[in-house]
Amino acid sequence: PAKSTLTVEKPFSGHVEGVLLDKTEATLVKGETLTLTATVMPEAATNKNVTWTSSNEAAATVANGVVTAVASGKTTITVKTEEGEFTATCAVTVITPVTGVTLDKSEAALTKGQTLTLVATVAPAEADNKTIIWSSSNEAAATVTNGVVKAVASGKATITAKTEDGEFTATCAVTVTTPVTGVELDKTELTLTEGDTETLTATVVPADADNMNVTWSS
Repeated sequence: PAKSTLTVEKPFSGHVEGVLLDKTEATLVKGETLTLTATVMPEAATNKNVTWTSSNEAAATVANGVVTAVASGKTTITVKTEEGEFTATCAVTVITPVTGVTLDKSEAALTKGQTLTLVATVAPAEADNKTIIWSSSNEAAATVTNGVVKAVASGKATITAKTEDGEFTATCAVTVTTPVTGVELDKTELTLTEGDTETLTATVVPADADNMNVTWSS
């Protein structure tokens, strides 16, 4: 006998069966916007109305699927169907990037052995990564560690503060001098007869002082 198969399809009711978002996670910069697209299933569902919410509006808000990054932080954007209350979510991270850096001094004069603390100010104040990388163009003259400049020897050096985020830079021109701290003569007294000469030798201290000039007088 012949056999036949009969398939009976359940008529579509028009009811919502779920919802999807085109993104499940996103990273935004403060001030940026992102439009999320919600797809209500099935396509032929009658009621496609949805509502949008943000779990942390201090970080990001949402209106009709448009997410606006407010400030650094994390939030979960949720779309919910009016019918059936099906939900889908997108995890959003908001970051605030560095836009620049300044130093409290653009130039400085130091004497050998002195130290100077430079203060770097990263903009904006709420930037996430305020890490500064310090460097000296001439460590024989001056070194720098965490903004503390140490005068090593006479010379010039450019101290640079560079942001880790964005690599913005600010500089301070440092001049190091070695001042004279004293002078000595090889003799403290002389006895001469008329017509005699004697040469005195003056030693300026320290030996690496910048200005070794002396004047003589009687």
